[in-house]
Amino acid sequence: MEHKIAEMSLAEKVGQLFQIGFSGPKVDAEIKDMIENYHVGGVIYFSRNIVNPAQTAELSNKLQDLSLNSGAKLPLFISADQEGGTVTRLKGATHFPGNMALGAAADQKLAYQAGEAVGDELKNLGINVNLAPDLDVNNNPDNPVIGVRSFGEDPELVAELGTAYIEGLQSQGVTATAKHFPGHGDTAVDSHLDLPVIRHSRSRLDQVELYPFKKAIEAGVDSIMTAHIYFPTIEKEEGIPATLSKAVLTDLLRKELGFEGLIITDCMEMNAIVNTFGTVEGAVRTIEAGSDTVLVSHSYQKQKNAIEAVLKAVKSGRISEERIDQSVKRILSLKGKRIRLAELKEADENKINFTAHQKVAREIAEKSVTMVKNEGVLPLKNIKEKKISVIDFKMGRVSLAEDVGEKSNLFLDYLKTDLNRVEHLSLEANQLSAAAEQKLNGSDLVVVCTYNAAVNRSQADIAEKLAADYNVLVLALRNPYDFKYLDQVQAFITTYDYSPASQKAAADLVRGKIEAQGKLPVSIK
Repeated sequence: MEHKIAEMSLAEKVGQLFQIGFSGPKVDAEIKDMIENYHVGGVIYFSRNIVNPAQTAELSNKLQDLSLNSGAKLPLFISADQEGGTVTRLKGATHFPGNMALGAAADQKLAYQAGEAVGDELKNLGINVNLAPDLDVNNNPDNPVIGVRSFGEDPELVAELGTAYIEGLQSQGVTATAKHFPGHGDTAVDSHLDLPVIRHSRSRLDQVELYPFKKAIEAGVDSIMTAHIYFPTIEKEEGIPATLSKAVLTDLLRKELGFEGLIITDCMEMNAIVNTFGTVEGAVRTIEAGSDTVLVSHSYQKQKNAIEAVLKAVKSGRISEERIDQSVKRILSLKGKRIRLAELKEADENKINFTAHQKVAREIAEKSVTMVKNEGVLPLKNIKEKKISVIDFKMGRVSLAEDVGEKSNLFLDYLKTDLNRVEHLSLEANQLSAAAEQKLNGSDLVVVCTYNAAVNRSQADIAEKLAADYNVLVLALRNPYDFKYLDQVQAFITTYDYSPASQKAAADLVRGKIEAQGKLPVSIK
């Protein structure tokens, strides 16, 4: 490795420190330029890059071929945020229930199997880094960006399930990335939009936020992603995000916690960075602070500018070449560990056992669906003769189907498979019209499918109004915290996300085919 680093030009070494996004499902001129002329060490896939498994595997093969035949002739890290639940990038792959569903199931074996199955799918699509799991301890019900992406509010549960998932994922040769260090669970601000601040004492941070990361390090996690959050207890300079803080990344994560793996930033185009130091200056500062990989997910121009700024900083003496070499060594070491050259350019979706993976997804869903309230509503006797009305809400990009943009409701489809009288009302503006109310007449059960009622409060209001005249079951298809806004409804169940397996589990529960086994991993009242 030392020999390889000595052979590399400064531009090739600096390029290895960057992981970038690009637009579209094919290799275009911009990503070709970034690989061939800026020598980037990795790329990140978003939904915009993915059409189906066959196309994803082909894209991965082409990108690796491009990288292996240019510059330092090194393989790429190819990453994706394949968390499961509400953060799922791969179209046509298994849509696993997310972390909070795993938290409700509280089964380490299932968490391992989920990681193992996700790793198998990613590996065979040419993706060698999963930017997961999320190890944030979600103890703030108003958190706008973490929520159900967390395993729960108990640091020990988060650590147990998170490490099991990491071990399953890495057993397949895919790098796991614990995020968002030192912890994004207790914020009420989305770092995509602004800079959050967490002011807890160091003893509290040790007991809660840092605990899962310590356990992940002990379990051998390959990579840790930084949080764009200011922690004044750790970083004394006002307004410095953890991503740009030497006190957080070098003094705490490296020296105190003993992490020797790869430190990757969250995207440097998020407003918590853009509105403070900017993407370009932020790239220089995060390397100074201790990051190994700088993630710039969107802008081609900012990607080029950031790489050029780091090159300039090295040439001017602001950053030593020795510091760059430290990160390159970690990057090449991890690539050597996780990327098998013999398997490169041979991604093939036909190697994936989707049937086995869907079975794991169903088991997670059935063990996690949670009955929070039930005032004699379920089980519904002689259900095939009863009229069940299902209300959902048309919410733009949010979908209750497997593919974003679809307007069908899978929960409804599953109910209809063996029930005779199912009425469907899909409300346009979150308002219940007189005509809609007329359709409900004679309903034995009204199921209201909510999605993040904290933001879409009218959904809870409609459920509460109907509870005066009907037996109302609220099905929270994302946020268990929806229960905070409900008093009158007779029953409440949550699946923690809208994955197909979770919607089927909810339908099976209503139909009496399964019993609710999940336990809330967060406090909701």
